[in-house]
Amino acid sequence: MNGNTSTARPSLSADDAFAHACMAFSRPRRIAASEAEQALLGQAIQTLHPHEGQDITVWTLGHGPRVLLIHGWDSRGSHLAGFVEPLLRVGFSVTLFDMPAHGDSAGEHGSVVHSSRALLSLTNALADVQAVITHSMGSAAALIAFCQGLQVKASVHLCGPSSLSAMVKLQARGYGLSPEQSRDFQAWVEEFIGQSTQSVDLESLLEGLRHPALIMHDPEDRIVPVGASVALNQAWANSELVQLSGLGHRRVLTDADVISRSVDHLIRHATGSEAV
Repeated sequence: MNGNTSTARPSLSADDAFAHACMAFSRPRRIAASEAEQALLGQAIQTLHPHEGQDITVWTLGHGPRVLLIHGWDSRGSHLAGFVEPLLRVGFSVTLFDMPAHGDSAGEHGSVVHSSRALLSLTNALADVQAVITHSMGSAAALIAFCQGLQVKASVHLCGPSSLSAMVKLQARGYGLSPEQSRDFQAWVEEFIGQSTQSVDLESLLEGLRHPALIMHDPEDRIVPVGASVALNQAWANSELVQLSGLGHRRVLTDADVISRSVDHLIRHATGSEAV
């Protein structure tokens, strides 16, 4: 659930490959905001949320039901900037933030489990999040948070993994790890996150899948296989799966149709009655 797990890597020694796999899982690249993103963030109210001894950077724009934007691995909150104006236009407020060790937030290490803890901490502090729009690892972090108590009226999931065990295996394969190294990598991951990968696989997260969800994924995504979204849709009774075309893993964040579908989903479901 972390990073690019399926792109072929240059030839590495066995020890180097294992070390690189561990680093790719636990140390995200810190990405700076573009000029356009900086301009948007400059219009927002910026705050710091203390979490596990470090600060998470948070931005909020507008007034109305709060939508939280949740970014992926090696990314930052402002990468979902394309959703902000359309959401503000129809009366939502928008909060975006940088996960630990990402963007403008503190920290050097992270994972989908670390991100889910940060997400729960932030949403508990905000107390009024009505909906979330998530991308990639951010979707997986939200699934964990839903199971652990985060309640929203609606969610959108873009190109997200749904089971950590599958992504760990995919990452091991992407780095060319041997079967023995793959087992060692699995053990290393579980020690790093402090729990089994199975405990955050889809089958363990079903309790949180209660509200209406819109799931979108391009079958040509080369980073997260579309099968993760197919499985999520099959497990989530109140969900809709839209298979995209020609957008890959990242262009979904700027596609007008994806943004419009997402906003329409929240208009239908993220207003009115209390969260379920």
